[in-house]
Amino acid sequence: MTRLCMLIALATTAMATVLAGTAAAAPMDFTRCPGRPAVQCGTLVVPLDRADPAKGTLSLHVERLPARSARRGTFVLLAGGPGQAGTPVSPEDPVAMAIPGWDYVMFDQRGTGRAALRCRALDARGASETPAAVGKCAEQVGPNRAFYGSRESALDINDLRAGLGLESFALGGVSYGTYVAQYYAQMFPTRVSHLVLDSVVDPATFNGLDAPFFASANAVLPALCAGRRCRDITSDPVADLTTLLARTASTALHGRRTTLSGSVVRSSIGGPGNQGDLPALLAAGDLDIGLRRLWPGAARAAASGDASPLMRILTIAASSGAPPPPTEISSALFWATTCEDSRVPWTSATPLDQRPALAQANADANAAAFAPFSAANALPDSTANGCTAWPEAATDPLQPGPLPQVPTLLLAGGQDMRTPTASAQAVAARAPGSFLLQVPGAGHSVLGSTTCADNQLANLLAGRRVSTAACNRESPTPWPVQAPPAGLAAVAPSGARGTAGRVAHAARMAVRDGVDAMDAAAGAGLDRLPGIRGGTARQLGSFGPQIVYSRFSAVRGVSITGTLRFNGRSFQGSVRVNGPGAWDGTLHLARRGERAYTGSIGGVPVRIPLG
Repeated sequence: MTRLCMLIALATTAMATVLAGTAAAAPMDFTRCPGRPAVQCGTLVVPLDRADPAKGTLSLHVERLPARSARRGTFVLLAGGPGQAGTPVSPEDPVAMAIPGWDYVMFDQRGTGRAALRCRALDARGASETPAAVGKCAEQVGPNRAFYGSRESALDINDLRAGLGLESFALGGVSYGTYVAQYYAQMFPTRVSHLVLDSVVDPATFNGLDAPFFASANAVLPALCAGRRCRDITSDPVADLTTLLARTASTALHGRRTTLSGSVVRSSIGGPGNQGDLPALLAAGDLDIGLRRLWPGAARAAASGDASPLMRILTIAASSGAPPPPTEISSALFWATTCEDSRVPWTSATPLDQRPALAQANADANAAAFAPFSAANALPDSTANGCTAWPEAATDPLQPGPLPQVPTLLLAGGQDMRTPTASAQAVAARAPGSFLLQVPGAGHSVLGSTTCADNQLANLLAGRRVSTAACNRESPTPWPVQAPPAGLAAVAPSGARGTAGRVAHAARMAVRDGVDAMDAAAGAGLDRLPGIRGGTARQLGSFGPQIVYSRFSAVRGVSITGTLRFNGRSFQGSVRVNGPGAWDGTLHLARRGERAYTGSIGGVPVRIPLG
């Protein structure tokens, strides 16, 4: 059978199935959600296998926040993952608040939320997603795992549309949700009134190797350092990354790492068998821009032999909490969907023992696409590697095609590596007349993170002018943080001559580091920030931010303890300084309104102007 005939046959089968799915949809009933009277809850019942109704049904939880002003339509937003639950919906959701004239609907796609697909191999505490564990998960889920691809989700969305009594509706998606939204829009173009794609997945590169992620370092890091933001840090952040990758290809990078308790332990990054460490640390900045701010300084320090600033990123990224339960994000669903939809170089008929070699050959053949990373960085932790052990493969990947000619908004975070701007640009080229809104200071998932993006969503749905430059000023690229020197000898005296000035300057660096880096810990959901060389800092206070330092050290041999309070314009307070030998003392910040650090170190008066 020729490829054209195969496509025609598949399209005919799909259309018959689509019509069957549409006919099966029944009107939905909604009631008030328990404890959230403003939100309505309902259940969408869909067939597990549309070709065989005898296999049973799935009950998908749906939530609707009715329009709070004159109703203009319905906006359905799809969550990401794959595997992330779409509910619960909050009346305070900034996206919903930006479009008060629209019913706001989210639902748990098949295999997520209350009806999450589960497997002990991946859900158990401490489980790792190795190919062996992924294969075991497939066994535990059983043959029904074949009914959790994106195509089935797209058909569910059409049942949802019918159940809501809609001829057409506005459809949005975030991250993987953009893939499903594109799938639906290509299958049912006349049912989509508006299309909103946030953090866009390009179906053409959905192959399990994540080449767009790796290649995006060439754009994201220079953008972070543009406008001389890194002038005191590095002249070339990509070159620093390349140096680190070369050094850790065969030998691990060793250094001292501060734990969340403030103690210092030996640790390592990279080396044989751990080539995914550096990409993982860089990827953490997609969801925590505070971490991304730390990257240029930490990478430059590590490239120069000081690994501790990079080790702090490791502590924060690795301590961001226990994995969420399957009801929040289903690992089993992630693999079931990804392995079915990814363009891997094998089929379901390919024996499992032949797949690793095919995955390796495919990664090697595409090595140039990963630069400055290599196939050794990309393959071990890739979904393609995990999918070598999942029976189903490439059963129905979305073929990139034209999207319906309806008002379309694509959103791309300038600091997003998971779904970089290049992916959004590729999809925008298939959406005639679409608007691509780039948000320089955003990472992964833009909607709800900045009002400028939410306002453009509102403009699109209301038929008003959409400004693709709206976020250039409101959401600027974050300012990178310089890593302090490792030892006191490299610190220039400030505020006094000699050792007193060096210790005072190192203490000031610790104060500044706690302020600058605190948002990285907060972004990871942590209540404390580890010091680069030891100790901790905590942000608390009910009437205004306070930073409490406890033996917090940015430069080896100097630590601070004390509390700073924010008065609405600046920080004020005092810290005790513990320096080498007799070089202890106290520093006061903005005492009596003075714009300076004042105090004494080892009995020597010091004064360091702010700025």
